[in-house]
Amino acid sequence: MNTPNPDDLRKELEEGPLQQQGFTPKLRHDIEEAIRQKERTRSKVKPLLIFAGFGATLALIWFFPWHTLHTQSEAAALESAQLAAEAAAVPPPAPINTALLIGLRTEHEPASGGANQKLAPLRYSTYRTMLIAPVRGQLQKTSEGTGILMPYKQNFWKIDSLTRTSSKGESHYLSVHLADQSMKSERFLEPADQAFNRVETLLFAGNQYLSIAESEEAWNGNAPYQANRIWTRTLPQLKEARTMAFYKKPLDKNHVSLMDVYGVSLSAELTPLAGRIGDPMNGEISGQSWTVQRAPGKWVGKVAETAKQGAARPDYYTLHDFPRELPDKVVNHDDLIYSWTDIKASWPHATDALTSPLNDMLVIFEAGQLKFYSYGQAPGSVPQLVLDLQPGEQLVMAQWATDHYVQEWIDKVDRYLPTKLGPFIASDGADARTAGLEAGQ
Repeated sequence: MNTPNPDDLRKELEEGPLQQQGFTPKLRHDIEEAIRQKERTRSKVKPLLIFAGFGATLALIWFFPWHTLHTQSEAAALESAQLAAEAAAVPPPAPINTALLIGLRTEHEPASGGANQKLAPLRYSTYRTMLIAPVRGQLQKTSEGTGILMPYKQNFWKIDSLTRTSSKGESHYLSVHLADQSMKSERFLEPADQAFNRVETLLFAGNQYLSIAESEEAWNGNAPYQANRIWTRTLPQLKEARTMAFYKKPLDKNHVSLMDVYGVSLSAELTPLAGRIGDPMNGEISGQSWTVQRAPGKWVGKVAETAKQGAARPDYYTLHDFPRELPDKVVNHDDLIYSWTDIKASWPHATDALTSPLNDMLVIFEAGQLKFYSYGQAPGSVPQLVLDLQPGEQLVMAQWATDHYVQEWIDKVDRYLPTKLGPFIASDGADARTAGLEAGQ
């Protein structure tokens, strides 16, 4: 290749523009040929990519396990159908339209020595009442307070356990008054020159009858003496029997005998009963002394064997089973929707149970709790409401309200119970015998 002479180039520049054109026909031809070659290559690659993509899609469709997808769809549909069938087979829980006024008793050990150091102090009890009722479709504890609030005829009455302490001894007694009236002071007949301790214990409160145990310790000469009696009274009789003096006293007339409940013909049945289970030498079963006691799932009657006139221990009793069912006027509603055997099979740890008059509420006493179910709920399902029981707490009263009396009881009980607690939510036709028609009549 010949190197240009710089002088020649300088001479050409001084003479004017370049004589040879920069974009020659040959250069144009080469550029156009390169463009055509690139377009030919692109046109060959595009059909190949389209064919390859189509082939991959076809292979995916051919080899995909369509039978598995079909089987899974059928299984899902079958499972959904089974769940729907099971849901249809189990009816939803029935709504609860009943209110329960429940009274509970807790027994306490006395403080060591008590007010009187000469005598051993007696065990005593405290009480509380709760109203459980449906509020806007949910079961709630609407009110709670101390003492026993019970419906009696047209009104609510309050039974409080009060304590009176003096230099001679200590008395735990039951005070009765209308719920909308204040408590009145009581008069007591105390021994003139001896120490004493006394306790009244409420065992049962129906819609008119009450069962009450009485215990007293006193000095008899130079030795302590203990007396125990048990009665069933009406509410007015309890209010009248306020002397709290039953130590070596004559027969208390303020009580209801079994003959008052069943008729005078019952005395003929009590005589052979006394011969079979009583103590013919020292005891008798007259039917004057008896009580209502709680057994699993029901109230039962117990007849007392008491000391005969002139016995060395005039004030004691021993309870025996009473062979008759208690009538409605004593227990007003005491039927279970299931048998106790069935309840124990479903709730093995249950100790007691209640059923509402409309059979829409089932209450299970289990593991120190009250568990409330509506009719149709399975035993393993979540209760409508759960309330804790105090240690050793026992049932004293179960009164029911139905129809429009439910709201009436909610309003009245909220006023009458001295201590109101907020509602506790866990979960989610009237009959005079239910104590719901006329507030307990």
